[in-house]
Formats: sequence, C-alpha cells, structure tokens
Amino acid sequence: MGYAIIRSPDGKLHRIKAGNYLGQNFGQITEVSDTEVKIKETIQDSTGDWSERVSSLQLVE
Repeated sequence: MGYAIIRSPDGKLHRIKAGNYLGQNFGQITEVSDTEVKIKETIQDSTGDWSERVSSLQLVE
C-alpha cells in the first residue's frame, strides 16, 4: 500500500493512503502511486442529483 505526503492550504503536511478522505466533495482516495493520487468524489449538480467523478492529483518530488 502506497503513501503520499501532501500539504494542505493552511501549510500543514498530511500522510495519506487509499481509503482516507480528502477535499470538500466527500473525496475518498482510491489509489496512491509514485506519480499520482486518485480520488473518487461525490458531487451534487445544479438540479440536486448526486453523481461520482474521478480525479487525480499529480505528485512532485
């Protein structure tokens, strides 16, 4: 299982792994690799319907 260190907007460092939550849209980390963190988010559209979207954060050393 991979881990990553990320810096939050307030400057704090956090060690994250798959299964942790991240962000404001109920984002759950699904995978951590050497180059990216994949996140599954649950978002609400303008009509009130909920859907999932997958996004990723590119990691830099």
